[in-house]
Amino acid sequence: MIRSRLCLTLLTALPVFTPLANSHAEDLKIDRSSRAFKEAQKTLNESTAVYKEISEGKMGKVPPAILEKSKCVAIFPDTVTISAGLGGTHGDGIAFCKTAAGTWENPMFLNLVGGSLGLQAGVKSADIVLYITGDKAAEALHKGNFAVGGELSAVAGTFDKSVAAPLVEVVAYHRTEGLFLGASIDGVNISRDDSDERAFYGTREATLTSKMPSDIEKDVNELRNALPTHVG
Repeated sequence: MIRSRLCLTLLTALPVFTPLANSHAEDLKIDRSSRAFKEAQKTLNESTAVYKEISEGKMGKVPPAILEKSKCVAIFPDTVTISAGLGGTHGDGIAFCKTAAGTWENPMFLNLVGGSLGLQAGVKSADIVLYITGDKAAEALHKGNFAVGGELSAVAGTFDKSVAAPLVEVVAYHRTEGLFLGASIDGVNISRDDSDERAFYGTREATLTSKMPSDIEKDVNELRNALPTHVG
């Protein structure tokens, strides 16, 4: 009897543990009517249009050597603004990074501020595509603490097939007036946009690998399928 009472006392004193629920697509609370969701979806759709333009290569093909080394691709569609005489920039965008198996994760939502893109005087906006070819830059992008300059060097991209991928962390292209050109880029800071990610995925946890609702995944896959298929 004493042993039974002791066991009962120990059982009632133990904390109750409940298994953590897995994040399934149907469990995510995504408010598709919210302004934040619509803005995130707009960024995705505009990024898709921009990347399809550069991948079609009407003005020249991005060299295979750059595509093969790309660990992430970041796209900032038509929201990068250039301040006259100052070269200041600001924009929203997204990025996909590769897994160890060579597949593309779900997109991160990004903010870009500061620095210079080396565009001609009078240019007010441009579409930007960054190919992240270095390990340090890819890691910094995931952490949301990414600054171009110093160790995370960047060069203007080229469409010359004879040129091998440079030994840098970032290769930059921009489009203005319908033309894609290599863009010099320096002093630019890129950070993860937590509010857009929460609005788009319904959660900030495990966004890059979690399953998405089918309607959202369809939009994401339209861009994902246009990205390089080479394993970097």
